[in-house]
Amino acid sequence: MVSYLEGRLAAKSPTHLIVDVGGVGLYVHIPLSSYDGAQEVGKTVRVLTHLHVREDAMALYGFMTQAERDLFEMLISVAGIGPPLGQKILSGVSVADFQRLVFAEDIKGLTRIKGIGQRLAQRLVLELKDRVGTLAPEGLEETVSEEALDQLEEATRALIGLGTNPLQARRVVALVIKEGGDEVAVEEVIRLALKRI
Repeated sequence: MVSYLEGRLAAKSPTHLIVDVGGVGLYVHIPLSSYDGAQEVGKTVRVLTHLHVREDAMALYGFMTQAERDLFEMLISVAGIGPPLGQKILSGVSVADFQRLVFAEDIKGLTRIKGIGQRLAQRLVLELKDRVGTLAPEGLEETVSEEALDQLEEATRALIGLGTNPLQARRVVALVIKEGGDEVAVEEVIRLALKRI
């Protein structure tokens, strides 16, 4: 699988980027949120990717943050949502707002997102309510190491196991890790997070 691309941004539009990697222009589908976060044409860009393979085609979908890619992969795991609809959903709502809507079981709010009807909104709440809390907070991966992201996962799972709301657990643990940095042990992260809940 192609995890990311790094190269010169040859062209960009609200729906796609063309990234020149070693003289090969790769067409990458993107949500509107990633268009806003992309560099100017001609500059070096790093795009996180998801390679979608079908019998008749292969398509690359790109994202500027880990949270966007994780949500996209979560969305396309739901029956009835393919990559184009997943991309459309990400273009219509931020990751944090989507998490909030799913946790609140706000069917009406979800149906305001282009491409989501009543039945699909109900399915999203049913299938994703327990999973959207595991998404990395947007922007966190740019400020901490891979090791800290692993700590985030482990500490969040521990707090959820203790009965904490998944979204609240994720936010509090992310805040503790941002403040403490990479050197804080997982046990200490959990202890500090519990004090803030």
